[in-house]
Amino acid sequence: MDIHDTAFALYVSLAGKQDLSNASDETRAALGREAYRLAEAFVIAKDTYIRELPASQLDAGF
Repeated sequence: MDIHDTAFALYVSLAGKQDLSNASDETRAALGREAYRLAEAFVIAKDTYIRELPASQLDAGF
């Protein structure tokens, strides 16, 4: 799953919890930007977690 898929899923989740029928385009765009910020934070946290996992002897190729 790439950052765009994650951001879209977050946007759908955020939009589903709010009534956007009368929302302006600016409001929807702000919600999309927030979804991308959250997706970026998620990807960074996931990458950091994976990098900090100890490598086993088999994974290291020894």
